[in-house]
Amino acid sequence: MTTKFRFRLYPENQLRRYLLVDIILCVFLFYQVLTADSSVGLFGTFLLLALFLILFYMGLWFRGWRLLAAVVAGCGLMAVFAVFYKPWILLFAVAFADFLGRVRSREQLAAGLAAFVAMYLVTSYVVYRDAFHFLQTPLLPFMIIQLIIPFVVRILERSESLRSELAAANERIALYAQEEERHRLARDLHDTLGQTLTMIKMKSELAARLMEKNPDRAKQEMWEVVRTSRAALKQVRDLVTDMRYVSLRQELEHGRSLLASAGIGFEFHGAERRPNLSKVTETMLALALRESLTNVAKHSGAARCSVTEEWDGEWYRLRIEDDGVGMTEEQKTAGHGLSAIEERMRLLRGEAIIGPSTLGGVLVTLAVPVPAQSVSGEDVP
Repeated sequence: MTTKFRFRLYPENQLRRYLLVDIILCVFLFYQVLTADSSVGLFGTFLLLALFLILFYMGLWFRGWRLLAAVVAGCGLMAVFAVFYKPWILLFAVAFADFLGRVRSREQLAAGLAAFVAMYLVTSYVVYRDAFHFLQTPLLPFMIIQLIIPFVVRILERSESLRSELAAANERIALYAQEEERHRLARDLHDTLGQTLTMIKMKSELAARLMEKNPDRAKQEMWEVVRTSRAALKQVRDLVTDMRYVSLRQELEHGRSLLASAGIGFEFHGAERRPNLSKVTETMLALALRESLTNVAKHSGAARCSVTEEWDGEWYRLRIEDDGVGMTEEQKTAGHGLSAIEERMRLLRGEAIIGPSTLGGVLVTLAVPVPAQSVSGEDVP
């Protein structure tokens, strides 16, 4: 078995966010350097640009002290460009400021920031014979921006890492839940159906032995087998029903935990009167609620979310509202499980209304017809 080696020019996790910006930056830098008058000469210019590309790709692929070395060397190279070509070329050092935000320790970050300050001091001293002359020129805001960028990138990288960890944790929780469900089903089968089948086996063997000696007793035992078989069938049906049924109460508690793990506050406002929902209706509502709260946790960027329960004697409603970033029409048609929510409500002859919230985020209203009937005395947490 052979493995094919694939050379990747650019990290996959940065393609969408940085590739276009980096291409534009490099093209403009090459243009400015190649069109400037300099004593370095064309050969020396190409050598400096080649060194820039080497340091640039070190910044793309390396981490730790090697990344810091690439940033420090890059600051030195940009100072050379500024001295021999144009001082404002220091603006292009923003590429190395971006790389500096990915170093692993605060000490490395501090060393990189010191390299940026030294780059401006050295350039200003060589060009203007005054190390602090850049404070009186537009180079000052360039330096401030480049010193801020590493902190911004560091925050974004940490946020992305936390989102990845949260997604991984949610996957592990789902796997644990599936495993627990398998164990529960195995216990139920052993404790209920297993005993019943054992009884059927024993009575069938007894009836076979009594068939010739005591036909009446054998007939009676076979009727017991029939009765026990019916009980076993009912047990199977009950197990399947329990396995498919999803409680609204449990789903609210699950949603509360999910949002808490995402740092989102959760509130539930129950109705004064609550109808007796069928298991099918409650399961459909619970699954739609699960999808809605999952969307809040994954996509909303909200600080808080509320679920409000209402029943006017004819329609039962759940309103899921958040104060997040909202949803565009493109996102609404793209998915996020919204079609599944709407389909479930249609199966119940109800509707799902998805639109903007007065809090700035998204409001999902799940409504199903539930005619006036006996009211449940059970409160949902």
